Parts: sequence; C-alpha cells; structure tokens
Amino acid sequence: MLRIRDELRHPWAVPLDEAAAIQRRLATLVRLTPLPAEGPGSPQLAAGVDVGYSKDGTRAWAVAIVLDRRFSVVDSAVVAGIPDLAYSRGYLAFREGRLTLEALESLSSMPDLIFCDGHGVVHERGLGLASHVGVLLDLPVIGVPKTPFHAIDRLPERTRGSYYVLTKEWGAAGASIRLRANAKPVYVSPGHLVDLESAIALSLAWSTGRHRVPEPLQAADTASKVARNTS
Repeated sequence: MLRIRDELRHPWAVPLDEAAAIQRRLATLVRLTPLPAEGPGSPQLAAGVDVGYSKDGTRAWAVAIVLDRRFSVVDSAVVAGIPDLAYSRGYLAFREGRLTLEALESLSSMPDLIFCDGHGVVHERGLGLASHVGVLLDLPVIGVPKTPFHAIDRLPERTRGSYYVLTKEWGAAGASIRLRANAKPVYVSPGHLVDLESAIALSLAWSTGRHRVPEPLQAADTASKVARNTS
C-alpha cells in the first residue's frame, strides 16, 4: 500500500505563508529522472487521481483509479471530505492534497506511476500538486492540468502528440501537448521521479487519443463526478 513518508508529514490547514515555507522545503527534495514509457522498467500500473467539488465548494470527493497497460481498471478508491483551504493560486495542494493522498493510500494496489490534475515543478515555488504528492509518497508523478500555470503565447499543432516546451523565469519546464487531435491541449509538468521528456512520452503512452487527458486521469475525473452527483 501507498504511504506518506513519516518524516515529511505536515499539517494542511495552515496560513499561506506557512504553506509557502512547506512548499519551498519539499521542493528541495524533488528529483527529475528518466522513466521509460515502453519496455523494461516502464510503468505497468498507472493511477489517476482527481477531486470533484460540490457546487458551493464546501465538500469534495477524491477518487484514485488504477489502470493496467490495457486500460482495464485494476483498483479504485473514493474518499469524501472537506477541503482544507479555500482555493488560492499556487496552493492547490493545500486545498485538496490531503484528500488526494487519502484516496491514493486507500488503494490496495501499488501503482508505478500517478497522474494528477495539477502542476508539478512548473510552479512559482517549484512544488505544485503533482510534485507535492510525488515527494510525500516518493513515487513517479506527472501533472496534467487543463490550464497553464502562466500565460502562453501559442498553441501546439492540432495533431495528436504535437507539443512545445514552455519555460518560465524560475527555470522549470513543462509542455503544452495535444493528447487528442483537435482537442484543447493539456499542460504536462514533471512532478517527481520523472523528467520532462519522460513525462511527455508517458502521457502519450497512457493515452488512447479518445480523451483530452491520459486514460487513468480521465477515469478518475469521470468517477469523481459520479461520486459528487450521487452523494
């Protein structure tokens, strides 16, 4: 089972200045390393995790779903709860990170890779949701949000797999990429134990081209909406 590293546990409902200090500290632990998308050493089980909210934002449902390489569901978990903070740009992890991790810890299967609907190192303090989750669990995590962290001036070509690399003044790099032809791009950002080249390749390898995001993340997104609407 997945477990947070005990020495890195921290409170979630904290003032933003304390949250920023936690992000800066954990950012020093991020490691970006190659991870093959195919062949020996490549992930065989990938989890997608997403959080859905009630209309007033006071309730949340975190869903983690594990798929195999045939995109069949291997495991799933749902955790309902209350967000720790109101949304504030750059602090998504302190709104939904605890619930995200509780859903992942509730899985009975051990994924080799996690996809999050949040940024990784493309973040003003180098620790978006994907990096935060990756460091605490010490597992490979890729962020695949639908909106960029900072302003962009162009889009990739409309064919599946087209991308271009985004950089910003703090030196982190992500990529705007289309995982489905003619659909809006997503913004791949390495979180932890994955570098940018690997994050791009893995996002494509775990995508069928039917959806805008990788299949594990699409499955989690769909399930979070179901959990919200049936509660």
